[in-house]
Amino acid sequence: MPVTTVADLMSHEVVALGPRHHLKRVAEEMRLSRIRHLPIVDKDNRLIGLITQRDLLAAGDDLSRPAAEVMQRDVKSVQASTPAYEAAYLILRYEIGCVPVTAPNGELIGIVTDTDFVRVAYSSLGGRVPADELEAEEREADNA
Repeated sequence: MPVTTVADLMSHEVVALGPRHHLKRVAEEMRLSRIRHLPIVDKDNRLIGLITQRDLLAAGDDLSRPAAEVMQRDVKSVQASTPAYEAAYLILRYEIGCVPVTAPNGELIGIVTDTDFVRVAYSSLGGRVPADELEAEEREADNA
């Protein structure tokens, strides 16, 4: 039986910003994209940090600060070929909500989140609604 890899689960369309963007822009991108984790990348799209909704809340009302002041720098990441269970382990072990996916040179190529793993569990446990329909239902609920 083939091993499920991170590439099988990850989102390829990742919203990311640079370290100089202000937190106001970070918050706006997260709101518009309906995401809880935003990777911070350098000019070559290499992962250098991560900002979560919790980081934004902890930053308080001063959203004029640059992302570099608030971002987490010790970010756990994996490569696309990593077995998915290893990414799930990182999420459980470090109590994090996502694991960015990088190429061998550090370039950001995707992200896998706790929600991706819940979708796998849903299907494995006998869920009958296709994952894309679940995503549509989630968007409708968010807009209600």
